[in-house]
Amino acid sequence: MLPAGISISRGPGRIKLFLVMHMNSFDTFIFPNTDVFKEEYYPLLLFCSPLHFLQPVEPDPDAKNDAEKAHFFKHGFWQAHTPAPLGNNRKSFLRLIDDIRANKGQYLEQLSALNTASGATPSSADDPEQKHAVVASLLKEHGVPEKDINGKLELWQSRLILTIAEILDYEEDDLQEELAYFNEDERATLRSLPREDDSDEGHQFKEVEKFTEQLKKPHLTTIAKRFDAWLHLMHQQPLPSVNLWLASTRAAAEQILQRYTSESGRHAVPLLKLVLPATISASGKYVVEQVEAFHRATALIHRGLAGDFTRITTTVPYVPDSPDSLLPYGTDWADRWENVLYDSFPATQNGRTDITFYLLPDQPVADFFAAPDTGKKVTNTDDGAAHGLLGVLGSACS
Repeated sequence: MLPAGISISRGPGRIKLFLVMHMNSFDTFIFPNTDVFKEEYYPLLLFCSPLHFLQPVEPDPDAKNDAEKAHFFKHGFWQAHTPAPLGNNRKSFLRLIDDIRANKGQYLEQLSALNTASGATPSSADDPEQKHAVVASLLKEHGVPEKDINGKLELWQSRLILTIAEILDYEEDDLQEELAYFNEDERATLRSLPREDDSDEGHQFKEVEKFTEQLKKPHLTTIAKRFDAWLHLMHQQPLPSVNLWLASTRAAAEQILQRYTSESGRHAVPLLKLVLPATISASGKYVVEQVEAFHRATALIHRGLAGDFTRITTTVPYVPDSPDSLLPYGTDWADRWENVLYDSFPATQNGRTDITFYLLPDQPVADFFAAPDTGKKVTNTDDGAAHGLLGVLGSACS
């Protein structure tokens, strides 16, 4: 058996041995997002690669590959996992999603019961049977056979929550772009315009303001519900072990941090803040070229950081005051990383964000994702870590 990362290619009269392992590899699972095809996630690949993610719906096997996305998959930077493929029901489900996208107001009102936030006042909309009845009715209307719905309504509901949450994410991103056209003085002026003002600019601003108010109301991106839906999907199939579990927002990280504190009586230990570009705005092919160039420039630094993370997550027992429990200790990997980043991705051009790494002593992060009824692990391998490593993606800043 060959070591991991090695493959053999046989040709006429010859055997070739290829090293297919990434130069800089730090397997990372992002949660609870199910779509990484965004400029804001490209910078993660500078350290977190391959970047694993769940997808509620498998890609169309007959469709031509999206050239932009194909570069990331071809070079092994992204690893998509569909724990519960829809198979013959894929097209029916996507028809429902297309209808929801085209008629959001109508459908989101019907599906509002799916978005009851934790701690909300109970009402008839909180009835699980009613929620499931709405989901089942919509699925049947769009061609999903009843036999494929019965007994799987929670899974169908999870797919819907995750997919609609991504739709709303994109709309919120578009809204932010719209708002960027107006500075504070312009906003104040436009708000003071008479209600009957029908100028294009006045109408555009009023629409943006209206949508802003809608976004302030509870919707399917309520993080607790989105996290639970992601968790239910993940439980459908064991996943590969990873070095890092990465929360896309602080609110997502709290789903783990609060559970850790509640169960252990301790708090997670902040280890390191690693600076990244906020965005890399370029074609998929050029982004891959930039990432690979950065990997070559930071190979030694990357290995140093990865080695420190491995050391601190495997050293037992955990002793808070021990130098072995600190990161970095006796190294300047993060400073050296930032120096290379300054030359490769200037802050004036690419902005800045960061990942904050936390240690969860004596509690691997994957244990928090185990199915509550069986306690079965969600990964199909054991990485030997005694302590959890959780990353939190920061907000972009200029």
